[in-house]
Amino acid sequence: MTFSLTALLVSFVSLILTGLPIAWAMMASVLVWVTVTGNWHFMPVASERVYQGMDTFVLMAVPLFILAGELVNEGKITDRLINFANAIFGWMRGGLAQVNVGASILFAGITGVALGDIASLGRVFIPSMVRQGYSSAYAAAVTASSSIIGPMVPPSLIAVIYGSMTDVSIGALMAATLVPGLLIGVAQMILVAIQARIYNFPRVEMDRPPKALAKVTGHAIVPLMIPVIILAGMLGGIMTPTEAGGVAAAYALVVSLVLFRSIRISALADVFSRSAMFSGQLLIIVGCGAAFSWVMGMENVPHMIGSMIEGWGFGYFGTMLVFNLILLVLGMFIDPTTVIILFGPLLSSAATQAGIDPLHFGAVAILNLNVGLLTPPLGVCLFAAERLAGCGIGPLLRSTIPFLLVTILTLALVSAFPGFSLWLPNALGF
Repeated sequence: MTFSLTALLVSFVSLILTGLPIAWAMMASVLVWVTVTGNWHFMPVASERVYQGMDTFVLMAVPLFILAGELVNEGKITDRLINFANAIFGWMRGGLAQVNVGASILFAGITGVALGDIASLGRVFIPSMVRQGYSSAYAAAVTASSSIIGPMVPPSLIAVIYGSMTDVSIGALMAATLVPGLLIGVAQMILVAIQARIYNFPRVEMDRPPKALAKVTGHAIVPLMIPVIILAGMLGGIMTPTEAGGVAAAYALVVSLVLFRSIRISALADVFSRSAMFSGQLLIIVGCGAAFSWVMGMENVPHMIGSMIEGWGFGYFGTMLVFNLILLVLGMFIDPTTVIILFGPLLSSAATQAGIDPLHFGAVAILNLNVGLLTPPLGVCLFAAERLAGCGIGPLLRSTIPFLLVTILTLALVSAFPGFSLWLPNALGF
């Protein structure tokens, strides 16, 4: 490792530990690298890299997907999805916990953001489950654990960012993450069913005549058309990711404002303001990450990593295990978006050199980083659910561990058998 690369990494880690925002830490470490190497002519190039990192057509999809999610949250479409999930899953023992997971799967197909799931569904399910006799820690554990399905089921914001950073087809990547995301949901529902028998969880007592089932299904179909529009448009080659995001946002606006009348026109200013603020914060990180990745490329880091892994001679399974361990550790300390911006191009390139399909690796990486949302010290979803439940981190962690284990088991299956992630993209012609 060269002195200039050491200076870059040490300055970056040091600045992060002092609490400097990730974007400014990346740029400051780039300036340190320029100073150490004496390549002052790279100063204007670094600023150009920041702009070029954000000035990508596909990244225009990011604010549009964020806007669609904000409109869905503000429009209180959650209630319709919960009623639909209740009709399908509520009859099982542990029905409300099953409905929680089922609603997360449905809600994931609309927002694609884990924290959006907790913010919308957690406020409904955690108090309801506590009233039915579940512990607040268990209710929070189910809510937090099922929320990580969100970034796996299209539309997935993190898939857009990963695809833009690694030049992997976003449509193909969304197709690749769909089956693993559904597998997580199925695994968690099986776990709930087992726990329900052990602890005698209650069923949701309600009549489910065909007419009532048809009614709740009809109410849910309208919002559930959002992922259908996005997937059909992108996978059918009709729309780019950016166009799909625009159509999804427009559809969510019409549904919430005109059809359901669940949003007042006066509330739209706040919705657009929040979307713009979040989009701006995210794109600044993307731009600074592009400059940081450029410097890593100048230091030949991708080739160094690829050569090192090739020299280990671990084979496919050993190499995938190493990548999983690296991503699990990174996900415990850094949020998924930042990990992808910082390390996505490097690890994707190294995985390709090791003979791993880039699409398969992308699906594994996204699933892997989502696990970090449930593990301290970062544990964003864990802490968000705890704030809603007020149950304490210790009891919540104990209740979350079984869900974490089945999620990691699913990750192992997806990693070992590429068919889980590659079957759908191959079937669709990618």
